[in-house]
Amino acid sequence: MFTKEDVDDIPLPESRFTGDCNETLCGIEVDSATIADKLSKLQLDKAAGDDNVSPRLLRPLAEELAVPIAIIFRKSLDTGCVPRDWRTANISPLFKKGRRCQPDKYRPVSLTSQIVKVVESVLRDEIVQHLEKLSLIKESQHGFRKGYSCVTNLLSFLEFVTASVDAKQCVDTIYLDFAKAFDKVPHQRLLLKLKAHGIDGVYVDGLRPG
Repeated sequence: MFTKEDVDDIPLPESRFTGDCNETLCGIEVDSATIADKLSKLQLDKAAGDDNVSPRLLRPLAEELAVPIAIIFRKSLDTGCVPRDWRTANISPLFKKGRRCQPDKYRPVSLTSQIVKVVESVLRDEIVQHLEKLSLIKESQHGFRKGYSCVTNLLSFLEFVTASVDAKQCVDTIYLDFAKAFDKVPHQRLLLKLKAHGIDGVYVDGLRPG
């Protein structure tokens, strides 16, 4: 499941980043202590990826493995080359609903390396910190943010509707859902979106297989 992009006609997103070049997120400091902390918090019941390295091995050896993982991570960022074991995954079909004989009734679940999940978590923390620090995320965004959830979204919506009804105003509501939303994200548009939020350098240069 993917989107075939027309790269010749990509609309430019609205730039929300108004800071100077010093505030642009271009690089990342790879700290072995941060890697060790995340390794020590891995859930032991999680499945291993294609590398067959289980959290039951990684968690007890967090301090010993943090330095070599940090070195590989730094090398990957510097060269733009992602190790093969970090790119491959075991795909398991998860049944959703309907008739089990129909392939489209299953959702693919990718079991990736636990090590790369730690690396992704470090990158995510840096990006979120950048967006939160410069107030680049709208207050209406409740998904995937610390302290926000479906509950806070519904409470905000309920407050708006209640205030409108008290003011004798009409309220119309439209619910939308995007099919395969995460599977079909256009990569080139996503990269432009990142740049519009002051994220550049190793984050959007494009990592190549290695």
